Amino acid sequence: MGGYWSRKRLILTIVVFTALAAVTSWFAVMPYLENKANDYNSQSMYRNTDIDFIAPEPSFAQIEELPGTNGIKKVFPFYLTKAQVTANGNNKTTTVLLSDRFDNIDLTMYNEKRLIKKSDKAYDDAVYVDWSFCQNTNSTIGDIVSFEIAGRRVEYHIYAIYESNTVYEGGTVLVQINDEIKEEIKSNSKNNGYSGMYIEASDYNTCRAYLISDYRPLGRLKNREQFDDEDQYNIHYDAIMSSGYANEITDFRIREAEYGKQGNFILVLICNIMSFAIILFFNYLMEKRGCEKIYFKKQCIPIGRKVTSYYVISFFVEMMLSITIYVGILVYKICNASLYITSSVFDFWVILFPIVVLIAEIISLVKNLSMVSEITRKVNEELKAKEEAEKKAKGEAERKSSEGSKTNNQGDAMKSVGSK
Repeated sequence: MGGYWSRKRLILTIVVFTALAAVTSWFAVMPYLENKANDYNSQSMYRNTDIDFIAPEPSFAQIEELPGTNGIKKVFPFYLTKAQVTANGNNKTTTVLLSDRFDNIDLTMYNEKRLIKKSDKAYDDAVYVDWSFCQNTNSTIGDIVSFEIAGRRVEYHIYAIYESNTVYEGGTVLVQINDEIKEEIKSNSKNNGYSGMYIEASDYNTCRAYLISDYRPLGRLKNREQFDDEDQYNIHYDAIMSSGYANEITDFRIREAEYGKQGNFILVLICNIMSFAIILFFNYLMEKRGCEKIYFKKQCIPIGRKVTSYYVISFFVEMMLSITIYVGILVYKICNASLYITSSVFDFWVILFPIVVLIAEIISLVKNLSMVSEITRKVNEELKAKEEAEKKAKGEAERKSSEGSKTNNQGDAMKSVGSK
């Protein structure tokens, strides 16, 4: 039966079930996963960190003074620059965050909740990167990342990879700098502070009111020595102190409320319903083919060959082929996706196709086996009727032969009496 199945059904099975698996995975399930992953990545920045606000350019003094006041619990100051970064032989212009204050790193987007993987080996020159950076540079744990800081080239080893830092585009790296590099940055800067700070609030409303109304980025305040006279300095000072900076404050809680959409599963549902119907229809057409029934009736059932193996082969090949193609395409697409796809986005709609295939195949197998049983019964009845007819004909022939022999014997006896 295996050879006959290969000749008569294999090609059609490959075409139909490969098409079903490809269309469902490529055009329905993968877009669904990407939508959910995009939403997850957008939410993760706001839900999986303790950041409530990002404020621009605090002074060194403000970093020391603000925690514990104005509803502010903790701060994480950082320098921000765009740099040409080299990793694994690939060059990429990337956002680089630098900080000498790593005591509050758990406050940032580089925390355990967002960790994807990290090195088993500790590095003195560790750099923290996000998934987008690794994707763009084809780099991973242990690779060397190099770029220029304050005019000199520095190298670091990738120690940990985190979910994408979507606050900044194109991938981001975070580096812990020592006092020497900090002093070099300060000497090359005209400002008296950091580029920005992440803020965790102890009282959200109080903190927000302060940042919107009263916060001043004193890191922008230049030294008096940088001006030719007192009037110029006063103009500079008044400009900073009298301006409002509400539009430069990033409120993470407001951003969080903007997300939370669910992936659209309608297309996934439609594709699975169509797959279910097509599988049943395909098996129905195969069952109705005259060649199979003729082959079964003439060359299999009459000599006692098992016909059920034909449909058992179909059941396993169709199921395994479609599920293998389906999973293979998803794995390929996920490995080559342009955004990080976390395991948390996989849900019932992703495993629906294998379930649909299994149910449709079981229904088809039961129906086909029922059909085989019916054909077998009819063939056996026909064979039995034929045997009975042949037996009856044989008996009738024997009876006629016996009667003819008896008649001949009587005729011979009468001839013998007449001759006497």
